[in-house]
Amino acid sequence: MDKQLNELNDLFNKIKIPENLDNVIDHAINRERNRKKKIMRSKNKLLKTISAAAACLILMVGLTVNLSYVFAQEIYKVPVIGALAKMMTFREYTIQNDTSIGKVIIPNVEITDNQVVQNFINDTINKKVNEIVEEQAILDAEYKEAYLETGGTEEDYKKIEMTVDYQLYYVSDHIISFEISKYQTLAPAYNENYFYNINLKTADEITIKNVLGENYAALIKDSVEQQMLNRMKENSDLSYDLDYFKNMTINEDRSFYVQENGDITIVFAPYEVASGYMGQQEFIVENINNVGFPDAVAGKISLIE
Repeated sequence: MDKQLNELNDLFNKIKIPENLDNVIDHAINRERNRKKKIMRSKNKLLKTISAAAACLILMVGLTVNLSYVFAQEIYKVPVIGALAKMMTFREYTIQNDTSIGKVIIPNVEITDNQVVQNFINDTINKKVNEIVEEQAILDAEYKEAYLETGGTEEDYKKIEMTVDYQLYYVSDHIISFEISKYQTLAPAYNENYFYNINLKTADEITIKNVLGENYAALIKDSVEQQMLNRMKENSDLSYDLDYFKNMTINEDRSFYVQENGDITIVFAPYEVASGYMGQQEFIVENINNVGFPDAVAGKISLIE
């Protein structure tokens, strides 16, 4: 027994230990760690793919339950939307009573990284839509009352038709530009368009001054006046009140929106600068790529974090 142990001891002592043994061991350990990391990355990638597919499935099911086929199609008619925010139709309902027939379409904004701003924008939209519907109901009731008092009959009375809708124009990492509109059959003067340009980081309303700078009024005056002259020259049926426009004060709250291609578009209501038959007038005054917007604006407004 002792002889066997002595032989094993001699054999062990004769084993030559490699000079780079530490490096060999470290290499083997690192190789094993890398193998495990690759496995974990593959698993995570698979889980993300499955989660994304599940989320899409849930969204599709939700749309199927809440929207009609035609209505669901409308969702995909909005302009290309960015990764930070998206807008889609949230709810649609009809109005049918003694004075009115109406269709109301309400959008909903989803923001990936700011629930506070998301809720603020959606609350703003809902309040405006409710306000429009309530005011229209009063207008319709007053109109019917006047109609009957001036000799009209219930049988001949035609209900006023109204549509409340929306349009998404532009969205980036910093801004969403959209419109809430109301159209009704009583008179064009009662149609309304509300334009919103909202900072997606802070929920603040972005003004035309924020976009064009301190010299915004002069820039708008020069650009719009030249466009008016060009349009009348090209079409003799168009008529702009240039004298009135030259003396008009362009305020910071002047309505505008940003087109999908980035064009900053100034809006004048019907009868404001042109004959009533010409309706709402719009003029492109700049492009956001030329004025460094919206990145420059993103750091200036900070009411909501």
